[in-house]
Amino acid sequence: MSPTAVAILLLLALIIDYMSVGPNSIRDRLAFIVAVPTIREGFDGSPLDEKTVETLGSIIESLLDSTGGAYIAGASVNTVIGAGIGLLWIYAVGCMLPVKTSKKLGRFATLAFPQSPLYRLNARLWIVAVLLGLMSDLPGGLVGDVTRALVDIAATLVAPLPAILFGAA
Repeated sequence: MSPTAVAILLLLALIIDYMSVGPNSIRDRLAFIVAVPTIREGFDGSPLDEKTVETLGSIIESLLDSTGGAYIAGASVNTVIGAGIGLLWIYAVGCMLPVKTSKKLGRFATLAFPQSPLYRLNARLWIVAVLLGLMSDLPGGLVGDVTRALVDIAATLVAPLPAILFGAA
């Protein structure tokens, strides 16, 4: 994606969420699907990305250090961050699933981003989208592979939108 496409898509995601385009469930899903790969593309490797990972790492390291000589103090900070981001992806997938799937998946499919009032941004959706957009490359294993695949699929879906909607690529 070009820098212009990233800017247009980020504005589009903000407008979709702010203007409450469509039903809340569709609006949240659409804004999230547009925002995550756009944030990933636009801010990966940026000072914001580095500062976010550094801050999160220092918080986790201070928590591990506060345990003293406990066994958990030897945990790898990077692996803990990756696992946390992987769990955040699992939460986001639960929020994105239709409620109808709860018959087969149980309460997991009933997770939802809290609904925001009319003409307001959904803060929890944007916090999750920014964290996942910035740090989707950190999880490892099967969850890491799935998270990277999901971001790549979403990027493939939204990349042509600026050219289609506004004639800008």
